[in-house]
Amino acid sequence: MKAKVVILTDLHFSKSVNPAIPERKGEFADVLLLRAVHRLNRYIKPDLVFIGGDLINHPEGADSLELLSEFKKIIDLIQAPTIVISGNHDPGQDILESVIGEQPDFLDINGIRFVPFFDMEKPGYNAFRIDDELTRMRKLGSEFDGPLVSLQHVSLFPPESASCPYNYTNADEIIEIMRETNYVLALSGHYHEGFELLDCEGLNYVTGRALCEVPFGYAIIEIDDKGKVSCEQENLAMPKELRLVDHHVHTKLAYCNENMDITKSIALGKMFGLDGIVISEHSAHLYFNKENYGQCVQYLEGIGSNKKDDRIAEYFALYAAEADDFCRLGMEVDYDQNGQGVIEPEVWDKIQFRNGSVHVLKSLTENPDMKAVDAEFLFLTEAVAASGVDVLVHPFRIFGRSGLGLPRHLFAPVVDILKRHGTAVEINYHTNEPPAEFFRMCIENGIKLSLGSDSHNLYEVGEFYANLKFLQKIAPDFDLRDLLIS
Repeated sequence: MKAKVVILTDLHFSKSVNPAIPERKGEFADVLLLRAVHRLNRYIKPDLVFIGGDLINHPEGADSLELLSEFKKIIDLIQAPTIVISGNHDPGQDILESVIGEQPDFLDINGIRFVPFFDMEKPGYNAFRIDDELTRMRKLGSEFDGPLVSLQHVSLFPPESASCPYNYTNADEIIEIMRETNYVLALSGHYHEGFELLDCEGLNYVTGRALCEVPFGYAIIEIDDKGKVSCEQENLAMPKELRLVDHHVHTKLAYCNENMDITKSIALGKMFGLDGIVISEHSAHLYFNKENYGQCVQYLEGIGSNKKDDRIAEYFALYAAEADDFCRLGMEVDYDQNGQGVIEPEVWDKIQFRNGSVHVLKSLTENPDMKAVDAEFLFLTEAVAASGVDVLVHPFRIFGRSGLGLPRHLFAPVVDILKRHGTAVEINYHTNEPPAEFFRMCIENGIKLSLGSDSHNLYEVGEFYANLKFLQKIAPDFDLRDLLIS
């Protein structure tokens, strides 16, 4: 058996920028943690998440409990057991637990015991494990037959075996107890640069990187029931050398937006190593109020409807007020039942980038005639591509959202449409799973690909973790920069 544990540490949450340490992005710590949690839940699926301290930046701040409460809402989303400990920037373990909840004395998972320690701070940002905790360490180790993992905030390792400037002043004593009682790993935070798996005379040491500093790292550690340890370091940021562009970022004007903000989307795009973003709002949301949109007036009556409630000027003004040269002005163009874009010609001409989507099919009734559904879908997909959009976004998502199976028989016709019109196609993971077979066909036919987060929440901006793994799987022999539009 194995246990997979992820360490998220040193978030330094604050409501304001830290001018003394600008590389510390604590003002975005809630977004960073939420991004990490969603990635863990959907793709990594750990057996344990260890949050290693320094959740906030100012333990004496008037808003410290409020910030911890905001973190609790995110931590509660984690779909795995969690252990949360305080760091030297937190208001103490008792206060932290009064907000986050009581933490376990230890957890046994898949034959491995995980033991958290809440240790005394010493000068120089070091730490000391008191006698009572050393006694607890021995006891929990001696009464358990399998391997154990020691969890602490300050880095623990044999003195002079790593370049880390922080350690325990009684590290030798702690490590001797580890040897006596089958502890196989010390997992720590605190040192923002972190260090890779360090194997010293059969014992292992890992310090996770700070989640609040570029590249926003975390570590995935696997321990088997024989005590073998492996570690992989990953980042929330994207590889900067790929020069990725997020072509599908929404705004606060979307009815389905959660917390979008153009200024923050730009800041996050830069932090996450992107080369740019495209602001791309639903055209139907800008032309119809929420009630009429919900009744599909945009689809039934189109741009000529007398029920329009035009917010186009507001969209342009919002972009002008908040955008910079890191982004482009785009739109996600909706289409009516006749295949006409829900967008005025003069607006089409003003925007710099056009995504096209199929969001509604009249034929999708309670008991649909699938031949009619297929025919309408291909008709509208052809209309989208023929209109001259840059990208067809989330091409088959409507089938999944309607509870229908993946229409593999439509892959070839859609590839043909895209090829004839020179339209790119989007790899989109927003409530969606892109079909590998279809995208392999697109690559084989020279169809360019777009990466779109379809962000409705700030944590999604530039989140291409799954997109890149997907491309590595289906196109391992290609240079990704040759496949993607810029």
